[in-house]
Amino acid sequence: MSCPNGLFYYSLNLLIKKITKEINMSFDQMMIQFSAPTLCIIKSGNMFFARNRTFSKDCFETWKSSLVKYGIAAFSNQLSETSTAILVLNICWVRKILNDSFVKAYLSAKGYKISNAFNFVNDLFTRMKNEEGFPHEIGIILGYPVEDVIEFEKHQGKNCKYCGCWKSYSDVETAKACKYNFTECSKLCKSWYNAGYTLDKIINEYKKYSKAA
Repeated sequence: MSCPNGLFYYSLNLLIKKITKEINMSFDQMMIQFSAPTLCIIKSGNMFFARNRTFSKDCFETWKSSLVKYGIAAFSNQLSETSTAILVLNICWVRKILNDSFVKAYLSAKGYKISNAFNFVNDLFTRMKNEEGFPHEIGIILGYPVEDVIEFEKHQGKNCKYCGCWKSYSDVETAKACKYNFTECSKLCKSWYNAGYTLDKIINEYKKYSKAA
């Protein structure tokens, strides 16, 4: 769904103000809390936005390097004078998503170059930065059902059956389960990080938790 020029950034800044007002986090804490489901391999990708004064290029590059061994790629893009988008993806998982014939046809019809995940991400960021409206099709690589992405666009975000991590128009029970699992994962990983756990230990602790659950 496209929106008027500037509306995306107006909404984005409101979201960032809410996050920074309610949650006083360092950039490292934001990476853990908002990327946890991807780090723990229960979600193909996560995206969040940070104020530029909170975003740390050095911290981001450290994270980017450390995530490679887990098969996770991190991307950042300064969208405006005040905000930066951070995208964390399980590359193998995203490749499988983009190789789906239906997904390929849908994205190609929107003019995307999907020869690989990196080209697709570059195209997404370009569209955001050029204020072409928020590209809601990004939900596909974040693990949201393509059917729900299409329905969201069709209904302009209205008339969904359930609103959790995404607006669901089809499988409500799965959407509810995902919201619970993603939220619980973020809470646990944040608490472990604050307790001084390394990333390796956090991931291993979540594996133990998920097996016992």
